[in-house]
Amino acid sequence: MSNSNRQRQRRAERTREFLNELSQRYPACFARQRDRIRPLEIGIEKALRSDLDDPPADEPIPNWLIRQALARYTRAPAYLNAIIAGHDRVNLQGEPVEAVTESAISRAREQGTEQKQRSAERKRQQAEEAEARQRQEKLEQLANRFNQ
Repeated sequence: MSNSNRQRQRRAERTREFLNELSQRYPACFARQRDRIRPLEIGIEKALRSDLDDPPADEPIPNWLIRQALARYTRAPAYLNAIIAGHDRVNLQGEPVEAVTESAISRAREQGTEQKQRSAERKRQQAEEAEARQRQEKLEQLANRFNQ
């Protein structure tokens, strides 16, 4: 696992690049446009691994990269909205393979709600931090005036 911020940033960048590659290689499955995103087939990681390994590449793609890319893709709000909308799950070729279950829809709703709550909390904290910085700057300005 990565330890430093730099390592995490490199892994995140590599994951984004790999997702771009996936969207170019499998455009019917990994869409870039929000309205074209469809839920992925259950177990698509295995199909993806076998397709990427055939023919064997000079440099094999690490399993962590596939898992990370799928996690990033499936946690996106647009993906959750596609599940909530009840679109059929698709395989690597973009062909419908199964319907989304009610439990998957309810889980996607929960995840979407949690994401919105976390985002609101982050924004609130950032606003509080900005306010505290401004207050501190004003206090420093006042102290500098009186110390002159």
